Amino acid sequence: MYLVDTSVWIHALRPSGSPAIQTLLKPLITNEETAITEWILLELMTGLRTHEHQETLLRWLAPIPRLSFDLTWWEAAWSYAARLRKRGISPSAADCLIAAVAIGHEVTLLHCDADFEAMTPAIPLRTQDWTVHVKPPFVSRRS
Repeated sequence: MYLVDTSVWIHALRPSGSPAIQTLLKPLITNEETAITEWILLELMTGLRTHEHQETLLRWLAPIPRLSFDLTWWEAAWSYAARLRKRGISPSAADCLIAAVAIGHEVTLLHCDADFEAMTPAIPLRTQDWTVHVKPPFVSRRS
């Protein structure tokens, strides 16, 4: 099972997203190997563009299982944040919560976010980095 991070859903859901990610994610969804959390859903809602609709997003994500957040995992998230900070890594609060859910449910976090890879030496987070499937930004060759 994979907990699919916001960074992957953005590429999967938008027509302008990564075709490679869309192709790779589709069979995982079809085979019921993906999950989401309420927090990731909230992040997606805060990123809706003016022409995108909440109802459409909710309908599209309805079949994706939602992983619960056990209230005791707050302490795990706090601990991860402190441990990472001591190692010079400054994760966002959201990333610590998402990591706590993935670790708590013993699932692999599927992402396109280098911050999660930076976390893995310090906490027991299993990840799969799909950043390689995102086209690099256009770089002008003009001098």
